[in-house]
Amino acid sequence: MTTTSESKVNLILNQPSNWTQWFFIIKDTATTNEVWQYIDPSTKDERLKLAQPSRPTPRDILPTATSIAKLDPSQLTAYNQLYAEYKDDLRIYEKQKRAINDISNYIVRTTSVAYLLLIDDLNTVHERLKALKTALAPTTSGRKRDVLNQYTALKVYNKKQSINKWLNNWRNVYKLAEQLKLPDVQGFRPHYDFVQAIKSISSSFAGVLEVDLIRKEQKNKAAPSIIDLIEEFKEHYRMQQAASSATPANNSAFATLGNSNSNSDSNSNSNSDSKWNKECICGFKHRFSSCYYIVEQKRPQG
Repeated sequence: MTTTSESKVNLILNQPSNWTQWFFIIKDTATTNEVWQYIDPSTKDERLKLAQPSRPTPRDILPTATSIAKLDPSQLTAYNQLYAEYKDDLRIYEKQKRAINDISNYIVRTTSVAYLLLIDDLNTVHERLKALKTALAPTTSGRKRDVLNQYTALKVYNKKQSINKWLNNWRNVYKLAEQLKLPDVQGFRPHYDFVQAIKSISSSFAGVLEVDLIRKEQKNKAAPSIIDLIEEFKEHYRMQQAASSATPANNSAFATLGNSNSNSDSNSNSNSDSKWNKECICGFKHRFSSCYYIVEQKRPQG
């Protein structure tokens, strides 16, 4: 839709599982352009219709006036004020009309051919959305079942999928489950599910996180944000990937620089960590890259 920052998501409404995301794009665009009240399918009828503002005439100021020339200076000033307000209202109307037209085009463009027959004889966006909602919007129980199935599938990492995509799915499905208040994501339950899910990827990170969760739960502390944990694990995984991609040639090149550079780097990291205010999951305040509980390469020998 041209009324938004051109969504890059090519989402086709072809089954009930697509409805929530598809409908979000429609509602977000309509709300942003202040036209949701005109197309909201939850209303029984179109009680609110976008109406074009009426252009003022001299008769609005002086009932007997047939032209502006019949107005005295004070009346002309009042008329000009009315006309300026009309121009503002007309500009808003035209913007809202374009927004509704864009939404209408988006609906036709992104609705599966199988469901176009439902809306081909309907003229307004309100009617079209109402028809599609009736046919495709999942019931609350159906939506809960669908989200729970997605959440259950994410408990085991699928090695055919990229780590980042899997973690993004974890974040998105968790948010949906949280919105639906599923019992499976209450308290510490999703945290331990996440720990088990990432063990095959990084047992060290999972182990430290599990100990931290146990301590928090035993002390009746609030569960940490799952979204934050996912982002922290992304950072950890990126660092692990960077460390594993270092070649022996690179390592030997660093070795030829001598101990002075090594000490300098160590001091630099130490100074950086001393200014680091974010607490690592091990309990200390330092960067994940400096934690020898998480990064095996950092652990002292023996």
